[in-house]
Amino acid sequence: VVICWLMDGRNSEENANLIRPQKPINPLTASKSHKALHKELQMTHKRRVSREEKSELQRALEKRKWEQKRKASRDQEEAKNRSPLHQELLKRHQRLEELERDGGQQQEGPEFLRVKERLRRTAVVEFGGKV
Repeated sequence: VVICWLMDGRNSEENANLIRPQKPINPLTASKSHKALHKELQMTHKRRVSREEKSELQRALEKRKWEQKRKASRDQEEAKNRSPLHQELLKRHQRLEELERDGGQQQEGPEFLRVKERLRRTAVVEFGGKV
């Protein structure tokens, strides 16, 4: 690359004889196959973007619904395949959880009265009679 400074027009004749610098050609982008591939990628991208006009929120909600349905169907299949013993254990576990929740809400009075009452019950059971 030759750079020439113009001064007072004297070197204009010399500049006409010089080769002007040009950007080198990239062989990869100049190939026809590369151009065709790039064009095809642009077209498919445009089609896909126009097809997917749903917002990100809508896609996330659809995915969430699909996962919930899949989980529900899986739970139903597991419920069908459970043994009767397993089903009874689950029912008992659910009842105990409900009693704990209800018992936590129905606790009235100070804690020392509840502890004293429990001690009375254990004393009755241990001695087999009334205290």
